[in-house]
Amino acid sequence: MTDMHQPGISPTACVDLCSLGLEHIENGVALLDSQQKVLFWNQWLVRYSGITAEQAVGKTLESLFAELLPSVLLESIQGACESGLSRVLSYQLHGQLLPLQSPVALTPIFHSLVLRSIRQGEVALLMQVHDITNAVRRERHLREQQQALRQAHKTQSEEKQFIDTVLETISALVVVTDSAGFIINMNHSAELNTGLSQAQLIGQPLKMLLGLDSFKHLSGHHTMTGEARSFNCRMTNSFDEAIYVRWTVKAVKEADGPLHYLIYTGQDITERERADALLRLEREMLEMAAGNEQADNILNHACLALERQLESCRVAVVQIDAQNKLQVRNGPRLPDRFCEQLHELQSDRLLRVLRGGLDLGQLQIFNVQPKSARWQPWLALAKEYKMAGCWLMPIQVNPDVSQNLLVVFPRYKSSPCPHEKMMIQRIGHLTALILERQLQQEQIKQLALYDSLTGLANRSLLNEQLQRSIYRAQRQQVSFALLFIDLNGFKAVNDTHGHDAGDALLVALGDRLMSRFRATDCCARMGGDEFVVLLDDITDDSVAFSLANSLLTLIAEPFSWGKHTLQVTASIGIALYPEDGDTAATLLTRADNAMYHAKADSKIKGLGCVVRLNNNDYQS
Repeated sequence: MTDMHQPGISPTACVDLCSLGLEHIENGVALLDSQQKVLFWNQWLVRYSGITAEQAVGKTLESLFAELLPSVLLESIQGACESGLSRVLSYQLHGQLLPLQSPVALTPIFHSLVLRSIRQGEVALLMQVHDITNAVRRERHLREQQQALRQAHKTQSEEKQFIDTVLETISALVVVTDSAGFIINMNHSAELNTGLSQAQLIGQPLKMLLGLDSFKHLSGHHTMTGEARSFNCRMTNSFDEAIYVRWTVKAVKEADGPLHYLIYTGQDITERERADALLRLEREMLEMAAGNEQADNILNHACLALERQLESCRVAVVQIDAQNKLQVRNGPRLPDRFCEQLHELQSDRLLRVLRGGLDLGQLQIFNVQPKSARWQPWLALAKEYKMAGCWLMPIQVNPDVSQNLLVVFPRYKSSPCPHEKMMIQRIGHLTALILERQLQQEQIKQLALYDSLTGLANRSLLNEQLQRSIYRAQRQQVSFALLFIDLNGFKAVNDTHGHDAGDALLVALGDRLMSRFRATDCCARMGGDEFVVLLDDITDDSVAFSLANSLLTLIAEPFSWGKHTLQVTASIGIALYPEDGDTAATLLTRADNAMYHAKADSKIKGLGCVVRLNNNDYQS
């Protein structure tokens, strides 16, 4: 690069010379800052836009022109200024970008733009505008000449010349058939993509090339009428891999004459189909997660969708359990017997081999090859179920709790192709996010609805369950009971042995309550030493009294804490729906009042008591 700071030329003079050159260059030049505002606007732009430099400086392009500028231009300028992304915008792809016109002919000029991020001082973007009007006119003129030339040679076997030209020049797959659907010609691209030569296919029906997936597309009246139509077809390439090709078929025939040829032009859309399928699966998984779908349902859906994308594979989510064994968590198409056999295998050695990849979150590939005797049970299991290997992608959520793996069992190929690797890795990462979100939701739910000390339901969850029981009892015309429990002597435990002892006692009582009642019942801690038990399907107070008295015995059982034995009794108040109230607040108040009467009796008798208030007083 020539050094402009020559002896005798000052830096200021160099800058002036550069500015002078930019002013008189026969291209549009503008400099924009990071806010997309004009810093420099040369004379070419003044001449062809009608906007002076003074008017342009300090403003954005969008505010300079009255016409609405194309979004691709505005987005490209924003990307260059903010992210340093250079770009070329051509007239052929984007049409008229700026409202520029010739000052003489007053006609729009054809132009292309070069947006170059330079980030030098205040300057963030160099915009160059190239006048390509003459080139476009020459191109149009040449196109007109070519059209005239084709017309002049129309009499020289136009159809044959057209087919031969297409077959020799086009990069897409091209196959020509006769009116009966038998192949009469094909281009080199078709040979490369299918792995079949012309010699093998000439004279064969087109269905032999396109495969079974084409049957539903090859019959119809569209081709007979000369209408061009398109269809997608799943084929197998020369590497025995599935590819997707979009075919466009056009009939060649004279007006009102018989059909001569059918030209099939195919475009390989495999990468697009794969990308669409992966994005569709990711979107479905995210939508299911956003809709609070169960994680197992999401993972089953992901396994089945991956099996459709991965040729001849079975997909599962496997968990390493507390005994360091592999437990299939989700494997909707894996045989149950295989899952059982996998869990029975000794996994310690395998986990030692996997550990490095698990910690780094890397995809690991294992194939079925003869190994030492210690691997024979694994190889035997793979051969029994016709598996050629195993591809494991760690799903990293919380390794301290559990370690999950996205596992692919291929039937024929031992190693995945790059696309398959990318798909497995992306679904593995997305699965980790979904499981992490579920874990966080469960933690939030636990904090919001359960007592942090005992693990019992808290007041909020009790109110929900109580309201649900009221709705159910109203619909089914049944009764239920509330038992309001307060511990006698708990303050003495805290005062004598400390709060750690009191907390340990509360945890033990919580465990006793949960083990005593059904899963449909609700045991809640209201705070301090108060508990509430909601019992569904209680027909009368005799059943409630019987259960409450069994609770007195359960709670009064001694509890060992270190060298000490802790013991408390309880006072229990009973309320029945609907006799004692038909709202949650009324029932809780009624049971609470009954508990206070029971507590008064307990002080007199020195034992735990159970009370249910009646309309006059109470009964015990």
